[in-house]
Amino acid sequence: MSLRFVAIAIIAASVIAPYDLQSDPGSCARDSKLLNNGPTSVYGEGPGTWWGLVVGGLVAAGFDQEAEQVAYLNQVFGTSFSTLDDLKAYNLQLVSDAWDKNQNGYVCAYDLRGTRAYLHDPLINLTYFGISDDKDAKQ
Repeated sequence: MSLRFVAIAIIAASVIAPYDLQSDPGSCARDSKLLNNGPTSVYGEGPGTWWGLVVGGLVAAGFDQEAEQVAYLNQVFGTSFSTLDDLKAYNLQLVSDAWDKNQNGYVCAYDLRGTRAYLHDPLINLTYFGISDDKDAKQ
């Protein structure tokens, strides 16, 4: 086995691993503010995923162009990434590290409750979400 093959395998495993390590989702507490009708996948795109909520919120807030989305998310996160892909990777890693305590690849996402005017962001109800870990299905 060549050193080049080993390096390629390590890189491939580091890119694919977050998607392959997902197990079955747990459950979320019943709540009228629950999004995606239950556990939300940390990884992936589209309906039922965390990034799907983020992108849906950005579009609902009127950020149709990628440059607008990048600028807004950099403002929210206090970062200076140049691409949406970099912001996605950053955000999903934050969600995984901070909220997916059982590391099964799922969290529970909620509409925010109450007034969040102290953040001075008029789009907060579209672009910010409550979050908690899902209850492990094995417990």
